[in-house]
Amino acid sequence: MVGVPHHQGSANLLQFGRNWAHHNKTDMPHLYDLYGMAHTASYKKAKAFSESDLDDPSNFTNISSHQKVVAYRDAGKATKGDDFNPRQEPLDPELVMISGGGRPHGSIAIGDGIIRCPLTLPEIKARQSSRCPEITPRPRPVELAIEAALQKERAANQAAHEKERLASQAPLQAALDERDQTTARLLEEERARNEAGQRALYELFVGLCEKSGQVPPPMPVFSSIGTNNSRAASHDPSQGQPSPNEAGASNRGVSPP
Repeated sequence: MVGVPHHQGSANLLQFGRNWAHHNKTDMPHLYDLYGMAHTASYKKAKAFSESDLDDPSNFTNISSHQKVVAYRDAGKATKGDDFNPRQEPLDPELVMISGGGRPHGSIAIGDGIIRCPLTLPEIKARQSSRCPEITPRPRPVELAIEAALQKERAANQAAHEKERLASQAPLQAALDERDQTTARLLEEERARNEAGQRALYELFVGLCEKSGQVPPPMPVFSSIGTNNSRAASHDPSQGQPSPNEAGASNRGVSPP
């Protein structure tokens, strides 16, 4: 077995629970919780069991214990429904047999010596319907350790690949950022030139209006979209005022087109 078997000492699971409850001046937890607690720390140091403890195998002193409580929970949800909560129901001996793959080496997976199942695993299988999940053998500790090592290696490789991917994308992202900044700068310069040209054209138009004795219209709001749109927006025929071209043509004695 990889890691410490448990922290019960010579006491069985129930005695561990009574010791923990006495030490913490509280009620004794459920057997499912006690099994998890007995495989995390001694009764003087163990904390109340939580569902989140199942998220990380390193919370347990050995990976085999983590696999057993997770397998029991998952088997319960598969056979009794998603609302099954192992922490709120008595340990089901048949479910312990199903999740633990029977009695390898003569003992059941959880609560051995405290709970008993009169049926053998083949008898339980014979009673199950085709909709029940398949009963698989309990994995050996060395198999769990190998699988955990492989998962750790896969996670490390994935992290390394992700780091390489981000590093390879950094120059491209920098080039894209520089392009966006250059585009924004050029657009701003173009907008400034267009506005300056529109202002100069308006001032010329005002001068022509004054020479011809006409009242120039108010200064228009210059558009930043483009030169053509800005020049078109600088004159509103609905105001009854001539455009710069019309005023220039009139001043030269030429009929506007």
